[in-house]
Amino acid sequence: MKGLLLIAVPFQIYKKRYSLMYTNEQLNAIYSSLVGFEFEFFSNYELNKTKESLKDILNKKIRIEEKAHSDFKPTEDVFKLEPDNSGGSGMIELVTGPLGFSEAKIVLARTLKWIKENGYTNDRCSIHINLAFNLKKIGKGFSMLRLDVLKFILNFDEDLIYKLFPNRENSIYARSIKFIIPNNPLSLLPIESIDGIISNIYEVPSEKYFGVNFSKQEKGYLEFRYLGGENYEDRYDSILKLMEHFIVSLYDTIANPRYTKEDVNKLKDILNKNKKAIFSYRSYENFKKSYPSIKLMVDLKTTPELINMYYGRMRGELFNLVTRSDLKEGLINYDTDIGKLQIKDTDLSKCYDIRNIDIVDSKIRGKIVDCDIFDCEVNQSSLITCNVFGTSELDQCKLEDSYVSRNAVVKNSYIMGNMGIFSGIMEGGIFRKGRVTKFAQFDDNAEIIEMTKI
Repeated sequence: MKGLLLIAVPFQIYKKRYSLMYTNEQLNAIYSSLVGFEFEFFSNYELNKTKESLKDILNKKIRIEEKAHSDFKPTEDVFKLEPDNSGGSGMIELVTGPLGFSEAKIVLARTLKWIKENGYTNDRCSIHINLAFNLKKIGKGFSMLRLDVLKFILNFDEDLIYKLFPNRENSIYARSIKFIIPNNPLSLLPIESIDGIISNIYEVPSEKYFGVNFSKQEKGYLEFRYLGGENYEDRYDSILKLMEHFIVSLYDTIANPRYTKEDVNKLKDILNKNKKAIFSYRSYENFKKSYPSIKLMVDLKTTPELINMYYGRMRGELFNLVTRSDLKEGLINYDTDIGKLQIKDTDLSKCYDIRNIDIVDSKIRGKIVDCDIFDCEVNQSSLITCNVFGTSELDQCKLEDSYVSRNAVVKNSYIMGNMGIFSGIMEGGIFRKGRVTKFAQFDDNAEIIEMTKI
């Protein structure tokens, strides 16, 4: 592995080699960083043998946990190994504690080498990198709590990531962080100067299914989720390069907190992607001009006067729908009895965090929460507390605390949650935990770990 040679390079030689890439301050930031890893992979061995083998090669104590996302917090000296079947039966995750950059490179190289020789990865495996700074080395001013998330997003270069890992560009579990929308489209003023950027009037990514999980900021670090895919264990050089890129990007944002004219232009460009949605928020007439292929109804009636009457109630959900799903055509009805949107004949193949709507005869790919789904094609999606009805077909999905009716087919998916009820047909995949009715059917390739019959 070519990248392994870098481990033995003394700091002064490394510094000389990278002097054209980084300033002295940036190099200092790299070597003042704290790095933690989450490696998702499959092992050729049973769990205890995997643990002992990794323990020897990494020279660390390793705890085996019974469940994913266990409460134990790894340290510099004690890592953890736990099941993570969301990527397929037998997938496990090695989680390290925070390490100094020099040691992190060694752990990265040795773990990737071990996976290559003793296991494998598929396209659902990821490697997450958790980053912070050692404040004793770099100074208290570089606490992650001081990071301006909006400025970081504007300055962060995602193109480098997608150049090295092109297969990750459309991952629903690591979406682009270039997602910025106004909290209130009605009060959004034109941005003509640096002073016009007020970060708290914009919504930025705040949950984990983005390339950067900013929800970890309050805990003093950030989680970078971009990297992974089949055979990522062969990508040491690329992973190391991007790890440095992440660190330097964090350092530069904290060290230079003031917005620039370039930031103004970048923010305008991102907001312009949702220009139609912002324009359409103001009136039904604007919506018709912006989205002529989306037909609005109220209680299944198309009377303009009726739609105008209820548009004020609809527009918030409409704004969320078009900005979070790239919706371009279809039927949208507002049911006044339940105050809920119902959509039909739509393509939601790029949706993020769509909530509390009914979806009928549509294609879905993304994250769906609290939705009722009827006769839809759902692929590579995360469904949380949803209800799936009719002849819906789900492939490579993760269902949590969801209901699946008896005619729905679920393929190569992961089902979990005590609140869920399964009556459908399951082909392959993992039924991790949940309740099943007498109508549920499981083929020979479906792995059942824990179920309660009702």
